Amino acid sequence: GVDQSVAEARRLYELAVARGDAKTAPRNLQRLNDHIQQRCSLLGQRVVIRGLNTAALNETRGTAVDFGCSEKDPETGEWSTDSGRYTVRLDGPEGRLVKVRAANVEEEEDD
Repeated sequence: GVDQSVAEARRLYELAVARGDAKTAPRNLQRLNDHIQQRCSLLGQRVVIRGLNTAALNETRGTAVDFGCSEKDPETGEWSTDSGRYTVRLDGPEGRLVKVRAANVEEEEDD
């Protein structure tokens, strides 16, 4: 299946609100932002990757630029954040993107 992108959904709702295309877009955008705060709160934040089998990526830092889910909850039909992964843009000149389970992404501490 195709992952459901939270960042892309937000972009599309913001576009609809800006264009005045949909009466429900502002409410849906607010619901999406609430969902982001509750279920994928590291979106847009500086993060550290930890606990991976790929040792080279452990302790790398970057910014969580997206969150996607690949499975639906069979009871509710909602996208399951348990199946979700953050897309992290790693620091460095290449800005490499990696998808990492939420359990392996932590907020970066201020030094």
